Amino acid sequence: MRKILFAYLPALLLLAFLAMILVACGGDDDGGGGPVAVPNSISGQVTWNGSGLSGVHMKLDGATISTIVTTNASGNYTFTGLNNGSYTLTPNKPDVTFNPTSSPQTVSGPGITGVNFAATATKAGPFIISGSVSSAGSGLIGVTMTLTGASSATITTDPYNFFEFSGLANGNYTVTPSKTGFTFSPTSSTQTVSGADLTGVTFTATPVQAVTHSISGNVVSVATFSGVPGVTMALSGTSSDNAITDARGDYTFTGLANGTYTITPSRTGLTFGTTSSTQTLIGLDITGVNFTAIPTQKSFNVLCPASGTTNVTIQDFSFAPDNVTISPNGIVKWTNTGTTHTVTGGPSPIPNGWFSTGNIGTGASTCIQFLDTGTYDYFCTIHPSMIGKVVVQ
Repeated sequence: MRKILFAYLPALLLLAFLAMILVACGGDDDGGGGPVAVPNSISGQVTWNGSGLSGVHMKLDGATISTIVTTNASGNYTFTGLNNGSYTLTPNKPDVTFNPTSSPQTVSGPGITGVNFAATATKAGPFIISGSVSSAGSGLIGVTMTLTGASSATITTDPYNFFEFSGLANGNYTVTPSKTGFTFSPTSSTQTVSGADLTGVTFTATPVQAVTHSISGNVVSVATFSGVPGVTMALSGTSSDNAITDARGDYTFTGLANGTYTITPSRTGLTFGTTSSTQTLIGLDITGVNFTAIPTQKSFNVLCPASGTTNVTIQDFSFAPDNVTISPNGIVKWTNTGTTHTVTGGPSPIPNGWFSTGNIGTGASTCIQFLDTGTYDYFCTIHPSMIGKVVVQ
């Protein structure tokens, strides 16, 4: 009997060992007897003066793990893939202290949220906020950079397209770029100085296509009911310019930005029914800004039209023909083929002041319009023996 027991003893011991393993692992059929690890998370936010603080290194220490994440632009952080257990979170950022300095947490089931820290800067400053502005891949100089918030300042980008606000205390700031003819992305940038300089604040500028407009009209004589050439039209207001009415009395100002303008006509021998006209451009051209001209003398110098004139040639120290007849508002054109002469109203050699061409050089032409009926004597002041006559009837 004793020999039989010794023969089966190794087998009996093996069976007993297997039974012990089964008891240790649990005897139920659904596999629920052993602990199962479930990944979880811990998250929170770091703030400074009520705003999220970026760039804070958050260290997590546990029994089998030690890792670091960095807070994002809103000051938020998250540790994921954590097993149940005890952990300690510790924030760190140069020149900043935190409350609390660390936070112990125990994960046992659902993730943990709201593990928050409040930051306080230990370095008082001063600090800087700096950056650059570019357009189409190149730097843009002369951009006005405006700083608001904890303090205010205005600077412009330098010849290398950079800007820098210095002497700043800890606090919240907004940087806003501006330059005529450009839009910017972003339109502004909010920055929080908390114990360190801030660099790399960048903006992209996009040119705005300039849109211009025009103001046009004409000047009509109340004596002739036709356009009056040679009237000076002065533009003032948002921008300034001058134009001269053409042979039909028309004028146009072009290349005008939106704004308020005043048009004022002037010409010797004329007054105007409307002395000036104020116009406001808002996205559309303006036409029909017209004026009426009222003659204050019997005749006046005009730009020579292409046709419709009564022609006189100055040659061999004489006017040919020396006597012409025209209708009221008619125009006489003198063309000089010889040496310098004049056409001056009045019986030679006394000018009456009614009209005068001044010196007429060789090959030049000049025109005078006669408004009222009558006889108009004239002569050359350089050669008083040269005389002529215009009859208006």
